[in-house]
Amino acid sequence: MKRQKNQAKKEEKKAAKSQEKPQSALLMLGIRLVACLLVCGFGLIAGASDSFHSEVERKTSIFLRLPIFFVTQGLLNDLFLGLGLQLARRICGDPGDLPWDPLKEEVIHHDSRITWPAIELPKELQPYKSRVGQPFFLNHVTGRQRCKDACMRCGMGVGALLGVWFMCVSLDRRSLSSLGFTLDMPFFSEASMGFAVGVFIVAFMFAIELLNGWVIFIQFFEVFDQSENFWICIFWDVVFHLNVAINEELPVRGWLLYNLAEAGVAYFQLSAMHAFVMAMVLESVVFVAMHLPSPGGTRPLSMLNLFVGGLAGGLNVLLTSGRLGFALGWHFGLLGRGVGTFPWAMSLGAAPAASQSQPHSSQWSLTLRRRITMVASSGLRAA
Repeated sequence: MKRQKNQAKKEEKKAAKSQEKPQSALLMLGIRLVACLLVCGFGLIAGASDSFHSEVERKTSIFLRLPIFFVTQGLLNDLFLGLGLQLARRICGDPGDLPWDPLKEEVIHHDSRITWPAIELPKELQPYKSRVGQPFFLNHVTGRQRCKDACMRCGMGVGALLGVWFMCVSLDRRSLSSLGFTLDMPFFSEASMGFAVGVFIVAFMFAIELLNGWVIFIQFFEVFDQSENFWICIFWDVVFHLNVAINEELPVRGWLLYNLAEAGVAYFQLSAMHAFVMAMVLESVVFVAMHLPSPGGTRPLSMLNLFVGGLAGGLNVLLTSGRLGFALGWHFGLLGRGVGTFPWAMSLGAAPAASQSQPHSSQWSLTLRRRITMVASSGLRAA
């Protein structure tokens, strides 16, 4: 009898906990919504108040707009990341009693459970086949995880877009298209050219690495989980990286670059060109800071590469008369050279040569000492 009572009590506690989890998820959603509304409300009041008006800029001071920009971006990205995760969990058939925030296994960059492919490996990689854990390098995950990554990043893209739009209409008194996000035919034409340039740069670098033996080809069309479809996996990768480009280019090379350049002209009487160069340097510093939490992001060489990448992104805007199309396409084409994967190359599986490796979050990753790079030093994904 006592055992039955104890068992009944345990079941009651489990049932109570399962009922509490959805409530806690709703509570976390509510807290985030309230925080976003409070900050946006403050922004609306500040934009309409003469107390924060700058005579030099003829609008709300950059010294207030800048912190509001960073806070709104952080809050809206966090809110919509959570909403994207909930959508991904439904797509993946996860239970409905999970907490709002991502679980530890839902934010992995590198799945160490993935083993070597069941093929005859090149001679140089044979000694590593018996090693326990993930044999490749950073950002090697299954399609299921990539679905969650894509939905979360899609949410962040929506958050970034809404945050920039809010800053434009409430504090800048300008349209979103004034930042170069015009969405017209020239915009899409330049985005296509930028994508082609990005793909060419990555293909050129990969060819150099392959010819010099710094990477080793393994196989085409690799799928880690045989129950998953390759084309669905690549679809999620395209969605993921498209939203990474939007999430970074629109706020950084859009709102931040423009407003810092305008502030340079207003406060320091710089020429338009000098102000834009100053803004490029500052936004590149912010770009580096954004990637510090990423695996390998605190390495000096990674930070230098990211800084150069930020300058290159600013030049893309400058050389296209302030439009964002080329920069977005270029970012999408380049994506993954250092921080993840490039979607169009998912069909080609490769691993770094052990002689070119260095310690990382995985057993090894590509070194940048002897190769051309544009972005970061986190690794090259196989599939």
